[in-house]
Amino acid sequence: MKNLSILFILISVFGYSQIQTPYEKGNGNQTTTFDEMRKFYQELAKQYPSISYETKGEDDNGAPIDVVIFNPTKQSFEEAKKGKSVLFVNNGIHPGEPDGIDATMMLMRDLATGKVKAPKSIIFTAIASYNISGMMNRGSFSRANQNGPEEYGFRGNARNYDLNRDFIKTDSKNSRSFQQIFQWLKPDVFIDNHVSNGADYQYTFTYISTNKERLGNVLGNYFNNEMQRTLLKNMEKKGVISVPYVNIHGDVPDGGFPAFVDSPRYATGYTTLFNSIGTVVETHMLKPYKDRVKVTYDYMVDNINYIDENYKNIQRRRWSLGKS
Repeated sequence: MKNLSILFILISVFGYSQIQTPYEKGNGNQTTTFDEMRKFYQELAKQYPSISYETKGEDDNGAPIDVVIFNPTKQSFEEAKKGKSVLFVNNGIHPGEPDGIDATMMLMRDLATGKVKAPKSIIFTAIASYNISGMMNRGSFSRANQNGPEEYGFRGNARNYDLNRDFIKTDSKNSRSFQQIFQWLKPDVFIDNHVSNGADYQYTFTYISTNKERLGNVLGNYFNNEMQRTLLKNMEKKGVISVPYVNIHGDVPDGGFPAFVDSPRYATGYTTLFNSIGTVVETHMLKPYKDRVKVTYDYMVDNINYIDENYKNIQRRRWSLGKS
């Protein structure tokens, strides 16, 4: 029995080492390429039945937009999501901000291997990378002041669209694909992973909570007063202190800083139209890349744990009629 236990541990460690992400194989300041990302997820899906990886859309350059799903049940996604919550993450809308791409690859692997405890009441889903044409257009100078990674994608897509302005106008194939994916998943909670621009401050992790008024009293107050506060306190326990992401254009603290208004042209503005709770993660561009990836990973894990414990509360408030 002892020998069998040792053998199992060795197999687990060896298997884990064989499915490291390109980010983990690098020096902590490198991000995956599109081809490396697809190969990683395809291999992960072959090894672990809890992972599915399938094309669900198309970029303006004709390249595939892929969705990865962690579903520990033996049921199809459509069957498994009944009675559960769906957490949906979007990565790489601006491929020069790739933190979420690398963090999600590691998290999907860690859930599949059991390094992170599998939730009982959640299906974790993600767009592996949304702006594929921008991800393929790699360079080192389009975000010259950003502290890593060494090489990264470009903000615009194949038609030079800023896709984070196109969720309502839907001028791009990307946006049409997102809408189809979103309506298929019907998530309770949505996270859009980004990296900030411009201002210099001490926080590695900042965030935009979708405006509570647009969620209505019941869900908006719950998210603002309970859910997001708990998530941020859990991050603080890990040593991650955060503040809301704000626009600073020559303003001084005495006059206050305006909060970011995520209208439906933006991802969380669009998802809120369907009563989905939304957060934009904005890690700080001047902090080291490895630190930014870590806090992005941690926030997703904390969301998984929170939703797993509170999914009934979230769903009840999502469909409450008292939204006035």
